[in-house]
Amino acid sequence: MVLFAVDGFEWDVALPLLAEGKLPHLAGLMQRGYYGELETFQPTASPVIWTSVATGKGLEKHGIRNFAKPASDGGERLFNNRDRQTKAIWNILSDYDRTVATIGWWMTYPVEEINGVMVAQTNTVDQIDMKAGKNIWKGMLRDGVPGQVFPVGREEEMLAVLRRVEAEMDERSEAIFGELEHPLAPLDRRLWENTQWSLRADATYLEIARKLLGEQPPADLTLVYFGGPDVVGHRFWRYMQPDLYRFPPNAEQIANFGNTIRDYYIYTDQALGELMAASPPETTFFVVSDHGMRPVNFKSRFNPNAPPANINSGDHRDAPPGIFVAAGPQILPLAADKPVAELVRRDLTPVGSVLDIAPTLLAMMRIPLGADMDGGVLSQIFRAEADISQQPRALASHDTPEFLADRDPANVLHPQEAERLRQLRSLGYIGDDAGEQE
Repeated sequence: MVLFAVDGFEWDVALPLLAEGKLPHLAGLMQRGYYGELETFQPTASPVIWTSVATGKGLEKHGIRNFAKPASDGGERLFNNRDRQTKAIWNILSDYDRTVATIGWWMTYPVEEINGVMVAQTNTVDQIDMKAGKNIWKGMLRDGVPGQVFPVGREEEMLAVLRRVEAEMDERSEAIFGELEHPLAPLDRRLWENTQWSLRADATYLEIARKLLGEQPPADLTLVYFGGPDVVGHRFWRYMQPDLYRFPPNAEQIANFGNTIRDYYIYTDQALGELMAASPPETTFFVVSDHGMRPVNFKSRFNPNAPPANINSGDHRDAPPGIFVAAGPQILPLAADKPVAELVRRDLTPVGSVLDIAPTLLAMMRIPLGADMDGGVLSQIFRAEADISQQPRALASHDTPEFLADRDPANVLHPQEAERLRQLRSLGYIGDDAGEQE
């Protein structure tokens, strides 16, 4: 099985592209599988929701409440992998001698021992002083930082992928977005540089995932995280739908960035196609997002030469539902009234919740669920012959005293943590003036 986790992927952007035939791999999964909206919850903060996807539990149980937390010295500390107070699906599969590859997932730094490979999303900031503007970047694999790869013997191999991607960044960016036609004002340059770093992270995770899927045998479950759709949704919605804003971009800005969101969705579909090509034909694919996106800040001036405090024009504060698509030998094709290319938003119905993903994956492997999980099995998506109701008796919990005793975040420091916290505070993600989340 492959779980392609796409942050901020929005149906209202995807549906027109599906109609144009621009997302052929997603369309193919939908045509032979099950799809709909995936309900989410507040706060719509990436580390919170993706930890719920991986555990089947809400924040009160898994313990990841935001980006940062109060520290004993009166300051703040970044949440990290050791703050998670329950087993994630990669721990549970390891307990049952199943293999798993976890690539780029939120709150996996520092990596932990699993039956497979883990490549952490390392949340550090030393690239650019972004100052105000709510421009937090997703984490990424970083050269020279220990604790990012398990087993440690594969660290250099994974960092070599990173270096190759970095060397190809200009070519990769141009292949996705084309050449920018006009010079960039300060506002546009800030948005653009941010997007390039997100592309760097996604491209690295994609290449690592392809590498691991090509190994024989591939892992029983591969989890791959993509953060770019969320980033471009936050930054470039105003360029995609300029008529919604009191102060729209000028013609040169629209020429540069009017298709940036569309282009990145098309790239994400191409990445999906590459993952599919690298996988055995009997692989079951899940494509999920933690939430959708919508336009915001309609009245902001967005002065290109004097950027406002909040430069985002897209957001998800009201937690619009995310995307759910699944296809594979056990998945029941949805009995839809329309072809995929003719779907509109009102044709989509809720399939379940972000809390239901981990229980569903466990059920497919006939691994007991934990009775303490908040989510359940999406039984309606399966063919009758899958007999998904025939499950082992649920355990009270997969969390053992030994596991919980090892969950000590006190001695874990993120690289450049002090700088990261200063940035989070200046951006409004933590502190009294905390603003919208990514």
